[in-house]
Amino acid sequence: MIVVDASVLIAYLDPYDAHHSAAVELLANATPPLLLHPVTAAEVLVAPVRRRVAESVWADLVAIGVEVDHSPIDPLQLAQLRVETGCKMPDCCVLAVAAARAAAVVTFDERLARHTSPT
Repeated sequence: MIVVDASVLIAYLDPYDAHHSAAVELLANATPPLLLHPVTAAEVLVAPVRRRVAESVWADLVAIGVEVDHSPIDPLQLAQLRVETGCKMPDCCVLAVAAARAAAVVTFDERLARHTSPT
C-alpha cells in the first residue's frame, strides 16, 4: 500500500509529461491499493474534467488499483503539518493519509518528498 501524490498520476496520464515513463514504471510495479486523499483525486481529475473525459479516466485509474482513502483527518493535524512542513494544503493531505495508514508516499514533488519517509 502506498499513498500517491497528484504529480505521479498526472504524469502517468500525460504522455508528454517529463515524468511519464517513470510514473508508468512506478505504478506498474506498485502493489494496490494506491491510496489518494479526496483532494488529491480532485487535483488529478481537473484536466480530465476540462476535456470531458473524467469518468473514463477515473475508471482507468481505479482499474490499476487507485482508491480514495476516507480515513478521517483531523483539521488540527492538517494545520500542524502545514506549519511544520511549509507544504501547501493539498500536499499536507497526502502526508496526513500516509501518517494515518503508516504508508509510504510516492511523488515527483521535491518539496513534498523532503517530508516523506523513503519508499
